[in-house]
Amino acid sequence: MKIAFIIFGLLFSATTLACECIWQGPFKSVYPDADLVVFGEVDRTQGNGFDLSIKEIMQGSEYREQIRIWGKKDNLCRPEAKEFPPGSQWIMALQRIDNPPEDAFNPFKANISFGRQDDFSLSSCGVYWLPVKEERVSGNILDGSRWQYLDPKKTPVILAVFQAWIKNILPDAALAEAAKPQTQARKLLNETKIFLWEDQRNELLESDTEDDELKPTRPNLKPSNDSDAASPD
Repeated sequence: MKIAFIIFGLLFSATTLACECIWQGPFKSVYPDADLVVFGEVDRTQGNGFDLSIKEIMQGSEYREQIRIWGKKDNLCRPEAKEFPPGSQWIMALQRIDNPPEDAFNPFKANISFGRQDDFSLSSCGVYWLPVKEERVSGNILDGSRWQYLDPKKTPVILAVFQAWIKNILPDAALAEAAKPQTQARKLLNETKIFLWEDQRNELLESDTEDDELKPTRPNLKPSNDSDAASPD
């Protein structure tokens, strides 16, 4: 009988702490309503929070170079903080924490918190985060099945293409084309183009930083005032 009560208690706790929310859709559907959209790198993870160093602000404003983001706690619909290890890079659509509840911080669990004022939270009710690896963005940006965060069949999009899309320079169709599954031949061709472009860009950067002594100089056509110069007879 005692064991039955324990099992019932565990099941009841799991039910009461379960997250319930309506699926908000792919990244395109959720980011317009975010307080802050950033590209950044995780510095450290502690408890249910992690620190993100901002590389680029894509939407909103933030004066800090590093922000604290809070994940899963009890029945909050947020991802586990451990899903974002130090060194990983992400594009995130975040909500600023304003007026946290009185029980937001538990002194007996210092590393577990709802979040502090002006920190940020990350929702798990849609594609609110996109992994970035080697300057390529993965995840369901434009579409995707319900509760599907990442479609392995889609090709990761070059970061520069994503940046142009979110700035409304490129249309959805261009991003969708870039995310289409690639054959090995097309993938090799694209990687070759990227390599050649980066190599050409590096050469231009190197030429701009050459020493002045290697650059052509204009000859001095002014008469010399050297005392050793020959005087007229």
